[in-house]
Amino acid sequence: MQMNENGECRVCGLMYDPTDEGDIKTHKTIHKKLASGVQLRKVREFSKAFGWAVACNDGGLDRLKSDYINSDPEIGKLAIAFSWWSRALDYGVPVKDFDSYMDAHLKFIDVFASKNGDEERNARLGIKKWERFAG
Repeated sequence: MQMNENGECRVCGLMYDPTDEGDIKTHKTIHKKLASGVQLRKVREFSKAFGWAVACNDGGLDRLKSDYINSDPEIGKLAIAFSWWSRALDYGVPVKDFDSYMDAHLKFIDVFASKNGDEERNARLGIKKWERFAG
């Protein structure tokens, strides 16, 4: 699984020691929940904030711009990846694929967001394995 520069798991946000058995067990437990369809709190809150803004149609989208536009783009990338995972679950993706699925799809999102056309082909090949679960 991808770790960020702070030593956190990119998917679940857990800072852990990959050589510590207790940390490894905790990390696997969290990923097992996520693989079953549970979303990270920050991803749920992100989706809920935008859902309410659209539902109420009261200028909330403009207010949210200031909250999210200049923030860490990782929350947006995670929201996309978890949405794709949810769809893949609906189409029968094996739960055991969660870690490799998220790793490949986050790499694809990184490349797509960076608008690096040279790397996009390789990133697309990295997610091809799961295209039948895209609906």
